[in-house]
Amino acid sequence: MTTKIRPDETRMQETQERYFRVTDQIPSAVWYWSAVASIGVSAYLFLAGKRDWSLFVGQWPPTFLLFGLYHKLIGSAH
Repeated sequence: MTTKIRPDETRMQETQERYFRVTDQIPSAVWYWSAVASIGVSAYLFLAGKRDWSLFVGQWPPTFLLFGLYHKLIGSAH
């Protein structure tokens, strides 16, 4: 029995390959320092009285760290 690949699956595979081609060029330290920088920016915004922006930017560090972790885990298997 053969498995047919649907066009949606092919498009998802191409998108994933493009993602890895781009992110393979980004050193893992960039994800870490992006998280640290966003914490600093969030603190600055908080002290500047821009509380809403501070909360918004303050939610970025986990995202940066998860991108780095995901890329490290999946990239090593890739």
